[in-house]
Amino acid sequence: MKLLLDAGNSRLKWGVHDGRGWLAQGAVAHDAIAGLAAQWAAWPIRTVHAASVARPEVAEAIAQAAPCVVQWVRATAAFADVRNHYRNPAEQGADRWLAVLAARSLCPGDVVVACAGTALTVEALTAEGDYLGGMILPGQQLMLRSLAQGTAQLDRLAGQVQAFPQGTADALASGVLAAQCGAIERMGRQLAAHTGRGLPPVLLTGGDAAVIAAQLAVPPRIVDNLVLMGLLRVACES
Repeated sequence: MKLLLDAGNSRLKWGVHDGRGWLAQGAVAHDAIAGLAAQWAAWPIRTVHAASVARPEVAEAIAQAAPCVVQWVRATAAFADVRNHYRNPAEQGADRWLAVLAARSLCPGDVVVACAGTALTVEALTAEGDYLGGMILPGQQLMLRSLAQGTAQLDRLAGQVQAFPQGTADALASGVLAAQCGAIERMGRQLAAHTGRGLPPVLLTGGDAAVIAAQLAVPPRIVDNLVLMGLLRVACES
C-alpha cells in the first residue's frame, strides 16, 4: 500500500493507493499536516513517495507525520518513455515533471499539460515522448494580488468575466482569466507548429481548472490530482 504526497505552495494533497485503486484522497493546508498522522496510521502503508515545491519546513512536517521514511521524487532527465529536455532538470519543480509523466499515461499523442493552482504551469509533450519544456506564470489570485499591491486604484474584488468588460471589477476578472487562457492556447499553437500535427488536446488540473476550462477555445480534459497520478507511476515503475 502506497501513500502519495504532493506539497504545493498552499496545500498538501495526498492519496492512499493499494495497487488497484485509490482508497482515499484529501487536501489540507500546510499547518494541518501534523493532524494527518493518525489518519494515515489507519492503513498498512508500506511506502511513501512525495514531491514538494513548498518551503523546507513543510517537508519537515511531512517527514514527521509520515508512517515510514519518505522517498522524495525529483525531476530527472528521463523516465520510462519520456525524455526531459529541460536544460537542468535539477532546478525544475517535481510537480511539473510528475504532471507530464501522468499525462503520458493518459494521452499517447501530443498534449498540453496545464496545472492551475497558486501558479499556472503549462507544459508541452509530444507523441514521441519528448517533454519540450513549459511556462510558469502567476495563478489568478496572485495576479489579482499583484495588481492590488502595485497600483493605486485596483485594490478591489474581481467581478465577472465578460467579453467586453465595462467596469473595473469585471475588467480585472476578465483580464486575469484571459492571460491564463492565452498562455495555454499559445502553448498549443506552438506545439502544433513544432510537430506539424495540428492543435493538441489540453489536460487541465488544479483548483482553478474549472474556471479556466469554461473560457478556453477548445474544451480541455480536466483531470483531478494529476501530480499524485505521476507519483503513483513513479512509485510503481521505479
